[in-house]
Amino acid sequence: MSPQDLDTSRRDVMKAVGAGTVLAALGGTAVVSGRDGKAVGEVDAGAVDRHDGLQEAGSVHRVQTLISAPPTNPERPADFFFQPTGLHVRPGDVVRFEFVTPDHNVVSYHPAFGMRRRVPLGVDAISSPLLGWRPDSIPGDMVDPPTPAVEEEAEGTETETPGGETTAGMETETPTATGTATGTGGEGDGPIPDFWLLAFDEPGVYDFLCSPHEVFGMAMRVVVGDETDAPFETEDPEALPEPRVGPVELARETLTDPALAPSNIVEQGTVLWSALEAVQGQENGTGTPDGETETPTDETATPEEETATATETGE
Repeated sequence: MSPQDLDTSRRDVMKAVGAGTVLAALGGTAVVSGRDGKAVGEVDAGAVDRHDGLQEAGSVHRVQTLISAPPTNPERPADFFFQPTGLHVRPGDVVRFEFVTPDHNVVSYHPAFGMRRRVPLGVDAISSPLLGWRPDSIPGDMVDPPTPAVEEEAEGTETETPGGETTAGMETETPTATGTATGTGGEGDGPIPDFWLLAFDEPGVYDFLCSPHEVFGMAMRVVVGDETDAPFETEDPEALPEPRVGPVELARETLTDPALAPSNIVEQGTVLWSALEAVQGQENGTGTPDGETETPTDETATPEEETATATETGE
């Protein structure tokens, strides 16, 4: 790729993720952030063109931070999750994390944070700020926070292409709780979800957590390229390092779920929260797979049972 082509591809990514974005290299990844032309950080937008680590710019994928109720596990008050929970991207792709519910962040498992590495070797520690609604969308006289949008069902919100990639640059309607207006910034809209962008360069498997909700299972996996081998990959929660070095509480179930096997993520393109085995088994709060119902207990005997009983008793 020529320098001119590289420069053009950078501009395409900048156009897709929005004006005023800035980029800071993190060894194998790059943080891109900003909102409405207001730079956030110390690196200007021109740094995108000068960053040698990123390869050919590709798609922008959307991941949302969601809450749904009732919970699919009695050990958590609600389901806190990234949607999708598994995502396959190409080197140079950007992931846009949208905080449609507040009080979340995106943190990698890394020795710098006191955890065993669950990102490729050579990739630095990654952490977003704690984010929610954009501060400039909250009235200055507001005292109580807006009501978070809690979905009744954990359904996906991303738009997929036939190749399994999330369509870039498309606006989606955010979930709305009763009595709460959320939107994209028009007059009269409620709080606007903030966002944080992460560009991937180094192929491999990346595991992320949400610090406030890791104990409830809020973790996700991104596979960059077709490299699916990872020294930390296991489908046995007991094989993980003990917490805090390893994942904490229900995140251990999330990251060892067969649906998040790197090879499956590459094959599927995206893996929704509802596809996880632990979620499928209790999605309706019944402890049975989604769409199935437990056989009701009928205290009334069938005619065959009544005949057998009468024969035994001599009636």
